[in-house]
Order: sequence, then structure tokens, then C-alpha cells
Amino acid sequence: MKIRSKIFLFLIVSLVGVLLLCLPNYQAGDVVFGAGIKSATPGLGTDWGEFNVVNKTTGVAHDAKPGITSIGGELQGVYFVNPWLAVGGSVSEEYFDHDVASGVNMDVDTRIYNYLLLVRVFINPSQKYKVYFPVGVGVGHISSRIDMDPAERFNYTEFAAQAGVGVSRFLNEIWSLAFELRYNYNKFHATETNDRGEVYRVYPGVNYVSISLRLDYRF
Repeated sequence: MKIRSKIFLFLIVSLVGVLLLCLPNYQAGDVVFGAGIKSATPGLGTDWGEFNVVNKTTGVAHDAKPGITSIGGELQGVYFVNPWLAVGGSVSEEYFDHDVASGVNMDVDTRIYNYLLLVRVFINPSQKYKVYFPVGVGVGHISSRIDMDPAERFNYTEFAAQAGVGVSRFLNEIWSLAFELRYNYNKFHATETNDRGEVYRVYPGVNYVSISLRLDYRF
């Protein structure tokens, strides 16, 4: 019985090993391009999306969030140094449509563009569902408008970053699908002048959590 048990265990382990070898896996030198959609829901009165505005001329201050739940898209390209590590870059756009989203009950809408260098670290590259940690740093451009009287408009380019966790699964040898949950940060610290000549300032940044779904193609 002991010999049979050992043989059975050996066969099971061997079969699992063969199945793992048959699964599509990323290899050193792979180049992967992907296109995806993403969304985020910032919340007024929370750390996720809120920023502050102060009119330096009148002394009026209020908080605001970018707008309603966003919709956006992104393009990514990475090169696999080895099955555990990929490096590359991404370009994305995200639009938060108009919402009563400030402490003075005025509509706000915001558009964010990010241009980031990416790193993906995989923790189980040989598995069917590949879990990885994406990290990105670079620059972002924010265009935002708050419908005050007169309107408060901001255009600002500065540091941007994101970090999170993702899961990738091959659909076949070439195509794969990836889902990511990310924390996003954009520095937002600008001083502007409105149509009345009043000086106002926005600070310190936009923070929000987003989800994304991406289709990848391996060359």
C-alpha cells in the first residue's frame, strides 16, 4: 500500500507539473501592449478625491472633488525582463463629469491625463491567474472647472503616481485579460486669477481609488 501511495502521489505531482508547463506564461523578452478602460468614484468629505480651494482675495475657502464617477481609457506597453518583472509605460485619460461636488454646492468637472513609467512585479508567474503589483510614476495634467461666479479654472501639470494589485489571465497564447485595483495620486497645487482679478489657489492633490479592465496582446 505504501508503494502504491507513493506511486500515486508521484503521478499526481507529475501531472500537475505537466499542466503548469502547458499553461501560457510570460517569458524574458516578451513585449506586451494593452488597451483598457477604467473608472473611479471620488467622495466629498473623504480622502478619496477631495481637494481644497481658497480665494486669497476674498478669504472664501471650500473643498471639492473632481466630479461624478469617472470613465477613462489607457494604453500600456511593457517588456518582460523575466517572468517575475516587467517594465514599460502608460498613457491614460480620465474624465469626471459635472456634479455638485464642492463645499459651496457648485458643479465641478475634471479631466486628468497621466504619462507614467510602469513596473509590474508578479508573485506567481506560472499560475493560471497571475497576481502582480503594478507601480507607476511620472507626470499628470489636470484640467478642472468649478462653476463659481466667476468660474474657477485650473490647468496644472505635475507629479503623478499609482500603485495597486492586479490579476492577469491568458485567454490563449497571445491574448490575455487583466483587472487592476489602484490607488492614484496627482499633485494639484496651483494659483490662478479669475475674471474679476481675484487670486485663488487649489491644493494639495487629487487622491482616488480606481478599477481597470485591460486586454493585452503579447508579441
